[in-house]
Amino acid sequence: MNRVATLAAVVIAAVIQQRPNTTVVIELPHDDVLVDGSLSIVVSGLTPKAVITLRARSGATDNPWTSSATFTADAAGRVDLGRMAPDAGSYKEADPMGLFWSASRVSADEAALSDESSTAATAGTWTLSAESGGAVVATATIRRRALAPGVRVTPVRESGLVGVFYEPAQPGRHPAFLVLGGSGGGVPPPLGPAGGLASHGYAVLALAYFGAPGLPRTLSNIPLEYFATALQWMSAQPSVDPSRVGVVGLSRGAELALLLGTINSDFHAVVAYMPSNVIVRGCCDAGTPVAWTLGGRAVAPAPVAPMRRSMTMDRPEIPVERINGAVLLISGRDDEVWPSTEMAEDIMARLRQRRFAHEFVHLAYEHAGHGIGRPFTSTMELNSRRHPLTGRIVRMGGTPSGTARARADSWRRMLAFVDEHLRDSANSSRR
Repeated sequence: MNRVATLAAVVIAAVIQQRPNTTVVIELPHDDVLVDGSLSIVVSGLTPKAVITLRARSGATDNPWTSSATFTADAAGRVDLGRMAPDAGSYKEADPMGLFWSASRVSADEAALSDESSTAATAGTWTLSAESGGAVVATATIRRRALAPGVRVTPVRESGLVGVFYEPAQPGRHPAFLVLGGSGGGVPPPLGPAGGLASHGYAVLALAYFGAPGLPRTLSNIPLEYFATALQWMSAQPSVDPSRVGVVGLSRGAELALLLGTINSDFHAVVAYMPSNVIVRGCCDAGTPVAWTLGGRAVAPAPVAPMRRSMTMDRPEIPVERINGAVLLISGRDDEVWPSTEMAEDIMARLRQRRFAHEFVHLAYEHAGHGIGRPFTSTMELNSRRHPLTGRIVRMGGTPSGTARARADSWRRMLAFVDEHLRDSANSSRR
């Protein structure tokens, strides 16, 4: 077949997938959204039973994130991602956000993988294209934001603190969160819970406690007084209501969040993603036996068991019953980093036994592991990330789809939980 005939065949193939006198359209309710906002994506104007492939591509030109899914149009000539499972593609279930969490990079360099680098590019501009018969019949562009418009961002480098302070666009005093990352160190990125909470009306101090200039290189002998300084600094900000402050952490940050809640009564909500019920040793080599200090002394004794056997073996429990507020625990049952579901259940048992005075909830998810966080970012590199300190490949556990479901459900329920305890309760007391 010559070139002219080939082009004609492509055009004809594309046209017959389209209803007469109609235009194929990718329908989006909004073209500028937060990354944690679920979208309704519908393709209309197709011939009934037409086969169409939807592709998503991030705006990064050197190493974009891409995904695809092939569908068969319904009797009305529509493809609705929220109610239709793909016939083939990068994900399998009916899911309006499947194209985003199933996106993979064209080239994944293991040496560059980390929690931040593996997801940072999933914010920004994305192009959706609909292909039929080998031709593109419709396109749409969407901007996905890590931060809501108007959120004020201020680097913090005072009083010995290293972090980023986020303030909501609306004036007045707001409930606030201290956000803590895990064993990777550094300042928690805006694409995670820090930016998400700030975008939903909370003032947020995303705080580094090691692995940043001016701070310890590793998670070793971190003074808990540092976090008291952070709380004092944050509470003094005009945009913060100091009577409505919580702390959220992931992994080692979850352990730290629970520990901070036991020693500072000004935290009135604790959210712990993939938590530990015990005070774990330092990270991430044999030369860092102690993680936390208070008054210049180790909070827990140096471990006896070698780290290669277990980081948590024979470690003292965190006295979580001393926390002065509500506690939310989030875990994945397939966690391959540490047994966060079992440890969260031990926390729940301890709180029940001590007749804890505040609400405490554990959300445990099947087919999810150590990668639960803000939703609708890629879950395709859960088991191929290189730890920034040890250089080892970390297996987070869980499946991409299971983790995506856990992220979406836990994020919605987390926001409702903290609203109830830090926002709605204050509104109720004023009425």
